[in-house]
Amino acid sequence: MFATLYSLVNFRRCIIGIFLLLLPASAAPTGEALQTYLDGNFPTAIRQVVVGKTTVRIVGHASKEPGPLLLADIPLDLPLDDPQSWQTLVAVTPDADGNFITEIPRQRQRGGLDYDRLTSRWQLVRATATGYQPLSHARYADTVACRTPDLPPASPKNKKGLGGWHLGRLPDELDQLGISAITVNIMIHSLVALTAEPGTSPFQWQGRTYFAQEKALAAFDATFLEAQKRGLMVSAILLVANPAKSADPLIRLLGHPDATAQGTFAMPNVTSLEGVSLYGAILNLMAERWSRPDGKYGRVHHWIMHNEVDAGWEWTNAGDKPDIVFMDLYQRSMRLMDLIARQYDPNSRPFISLTHHWAKPGNAHWYGSKRLLELLVRFTRAEGDFPWALAYHPYPQNLMNPRTWEDDQATFSFETAKITPRNLEVLDAYMKQPQLLYQGRGRPVHLSENGFNSKDYSPKSLDDQAAGMALAWAKIQSLSSIQSWQYHNWIDNRSEGGLRIGLRKFPDEPGDPLGKKPIWNLYQALGTPQETSAMQPYLKTIGVAAWGELLHRQPIR
Repeated sequence: MFATLYSLVNFRRCIIGIFLLLLPASAAPTGEALQTYLDGNFPTAIRQVVVGKTTVRIVGHASKEPGPLLLADIPLDLPLDDPQSWQTLVAVTPDADGNFITEIPRQRQRGGLDYDRLTSRWQLVRATATGYQPLSHARYADTVACRTPDLPPASPKNKKGLGGWHLGRLPDELDQLGISAITVNIMIHSLVALTAEPGTSPFQWQGRTYFAQEKALAAFDATFLEAQKRGLMVSAILLVANPAKSADPLIRLLGHPDATAQGTFAMPNVTSLEGVSLYGAILNLMAERWSRPDGKYGRVHHWIMHNEVDAGWEWTNAGDKPDIVFMDLYQRSMRLMDLIARQYDPNSRPFISLTHHWAKPGNAHWYGSKRLLELLVRFTRAEGDFPWALAYHPYPQNLMNPRTWEDDQATFSFETAKITPRNLEVLDAYMKQPQLLYQGRGRPVHLSENGFNSKDYSPKSLDDQAAGMALAWAKIQSLSSIQSWQYHNWIDNRSEGGLRIGLRKFPDEPGDPLGKKPIWNLYQALGTPQETSAMQPYLKTIGVAAWGELLHRQPIR
């Protein structure tokens, strides 16, 4: 073990060395700066970061670089070109072979916080006459000490799930349908207050006090406890209210400051100390509460980070930003959830949420799912991989038309415009590529939102709707990367733009409120001995003799 020297170094605005030359200090790096950074071929490397209970251990290699070398402790909220990134430095002394191991306390003071270096990234730098020259990519923690390393993972009995399930209506539905997984939406600002109010209780994160909304938490507890009784896998969808639409100080602090009113929801504020403090406090509150070994409040197994981020302008708004700048923000949100959650559940994963728009964005303000996955892989390759997973929404090409087998924009190529139920093989093949694996294994894929519309409640429309489901199930069963399908929506909703994608009719449908559609009966049969006979009638609807005719078995490139 090498001795370490701790020192706070006064920073100055400067033009820094290689790869960041001529970059101004700013609230957010430019796309060109991020591109240069990710492409950088640095002379040294941080090889491993291990966050223990009280210390952080950093292992690296500095080759034959002349000293003195410094290790920068960079908080997650600071962009790469902010001079504050090099305020807190630790001297390192490599051995004759250029290797070093440094161990430092996990806690330090920062801006009035008992700052936890769990969320730091680490970068080797060298002092120059004009500032600091980066010598490596920054790296986040690879390993995190966990309070319950033996907490069991989710073990769903089949791939059949339900999206948007909530407690109180049709209490026997999960059992009747044979559901093994659910998603639950959480507007995360509803869980906390900035000041003491009736019905709140104080809690701390990093030495700062916030106030938990007990009634809101108890409502989610009840939902998660019901799921826990049934052994269901639970994925929480974390949604951030848009600060451009609210004067609430909490929402204004929690949401990204550049969010515009065009967005339904916003990106969290990962660009300031105060924003990350609040956001991290909420994430920690949820992860700690819903990962207890005694299951007192129920269990959340996975965290779906926001909604359809490739359509971020609509669903995860951070203003109009280049794709690489948007991904820099988003992957920091994913990282924060990952690092916090792994303290309590070693099996927890943050999921990236994406639409069916694949190689083409589908809208001038959107990015495309494939492009964002490519960028996420680039960030993880530069700054250390983490166990993210994929929550995909493979709706039919036209959400109004359930006849997905007719989708002409869904081809069997990695450059397909869309991935729909017709070409799910593309998603499976793409995620099995070597660069997409995590520690040599495939990442889980959940189809966390998709459904089939019935234009009306006529026999023809209901038949087409169920046929879409039958096709999707035939595909899903043959694809090993797809671990779960959380069908959306449970019940037709008059606020979904005219769609009727539920398993049941509208709650206020005249003469048949909440009536079961044929798709309900089909879904009940899937994964049971009745599956084959229940699916059989829909072969005629699609126009094939056997489901195998619809499976693509050729290589996909």
